[in-house]
Amino acid sequence: MTISRKKQMRVVFQTILAVLCLFFISATAEANTSTSFPWDSALKSLADSLTGPVAFSLGLFMIVCGFCAVAFVGSELGGWVRWVAMAAILAGMLGAAPTVLGLFGLQSALIA
Repeated sequence: MTISRKKQMRVVFQTILAVLCLFFISATAEANTSTSFPWDSALKSLADSLTGPVAFSLGLFMIVCGFCAVAFVGSELGGWVRWVAMAAILAGMLGAAPTVLGLFGLQSALIA
């Protein structure tokens, strides 16, 4: 089985084109010498918003409301409403956890 000259030239051209594309992609990747990514500042702002005093107070409010609903209405709650109350307690705990742990001197891991 022989390959025509035209097909051989096409394969050679495609190979050269692929190598050049990889070269230019690697050159632009090496040009970025900064240690931070463009989205780092936005993620830092979001993390500060999720662990600030507003998140702590909303978390506390959700925990208190959820526990009041379960404690005072308890057995009269239907399955779905009881699940929502438990989800509110869990969401409140997750929202308030970073601040509460910070009070005890514990913090999340930092990757340097």
